Amino acid sequence: MDRGESWTRREFLRRTAQAAALLGLAGRAFPARASAIGPVPGTEGFHWRSVSVRHVAELRDWMDKLDREGRLSADKTWRGIIGSFQYALPPGMADTGSLVVMSLPLANAAITFRIAGRSRRVWVPSGYADDGRGLDDFRGLLYAAGIAAAADDLPRARLPLKQLAVRSGLAAYGRNNIAYVEGFGSFHQLLAFYCRRPLEDHWGPLRMLPECKGCSVCLRECPTGAIRRQDFVIDPARCLTLYNELPAPIPSWVPATAHNALVGCLKCQLRCPANEEVQARTVDLGEVPEGETAALLAGRIDGSLERVLKKRLSRVSGGDDLAYIARNLKLLLAGAGPEPGPRP
Repeated sequence: MDRGESWTRREFLRRTAQAAALLGLAGRAFPARASAIGPVPGTEGFHWRSVSVRHVAELRDWMDKLDREGRLSADKTWRGIIGSFQYALPPGMADTGSLVVMSLPLANAAITFRIAGRSRRVWVPSGYADDGRGLDDFRGLLYAAGIAAAADDLPRARLPLKQLAVRSGLAAYGRNNIAYVEGFGSFHQLLAFYCRRPLEDHWGPLRMLPECKGCSVCLRECPTGAIRRQDFVIDPARCLTLYNELPAPIPSWVPATAHNALVGCLKCQLRCPANEEVQARTVDLGEVPEGETAALLAGRIDGSLERVLKKRLSRVSGGDDLAYIARNLKLLLAGAGPEPGPRP
């Protein structure tokens, strides 16, 4: 893998996926042509769709429209995230090229902290547990499936991925502005690449998950009121993930009981009816012994213990920042957040 273009879910989440999420077929992949929906050899384990690169400007135009209507937050952090999108085509990319958007299933994870003689399991939501794969690994899936030719370098597309996935027909928006993919629910990862090969153009209108009609589960579950009853676009400035993914102080208006995971938030997803069939598996990230947990919470960490803790937390997004992890763990424990277990 080219380390100059190395990728982890932490970097992707903080710079791109967070913005897409806030905007809003297990074992089967979408083939290149809509006339041939069905299994494609070599694509088991991920789904994909393609659209023409000519639609990139429409992605930008939709964001601009939301902004003109005053529906995008003025929050500085949020503005920095959406400002990182790149709508210019890669050098040498003709307008006959394609965008390939792919979805890979993820499982929620849990890590155990030993505290006061008992084990306290803590949620690490899907997408926050790094499995070490990089961009070249995902490109390899597209090459192996014959979706892209080996000579195509597949530049990464830094775009509003959820909007792109929905426009392509790969996903549908939930009321919580998270993109849902058939068979994966909301627990998946989106990536997009530019492809010089002309593929089928699946561009279509934005659509909402049918299960959302008449349902208000996520509206009731959201602990900070980020999900709006009358507007499809949520208020990112009130979304817990905007704050607990960063080391800056958590706003005082966030309820103590809002914290429910070591990083991020699962409240609008755990009880979602559209996720009912996709929550069976939880990845175990191991255990932090009691002495190490106590030192972490007290901020008494010497050089050797720092190395040990960082290794134990190496698969958690932000796990190399022990002060940040300690802050989030304290907030979670103080609010008596839920422990991982069967679907509520």
